[in-house]
Amino acid sequence: MVLKAKKTRRDHEQKNLAIEEASKEETTRLNAEIPVSLHNKVKMRAIEEGKGSSITNIVIKALEAYLDTPAPKD
Repeated sequence: MVLKAKKTRRDHEQKNLAIEEASKEETTRLNAEIPVSLHNKVKMRAIEEGKGSSITNIVIKALEAYLDTPAPKD
């Protein structure tokens, strides 16, 4: 599988659709420093899942799953 060059933000119709699908509420940008290897794995998963999947969509689902688990008690 060959990775394609990054498109400009204005060309990310798929990203915008994923954000719209994930929530009808207002969005905000989340920036996080993650290892390149993790980013590449997430990007490959989005490609494997095909049309309609994106890194944004995967991150939203992962954060929702994380927040659905009970917080550890000290």
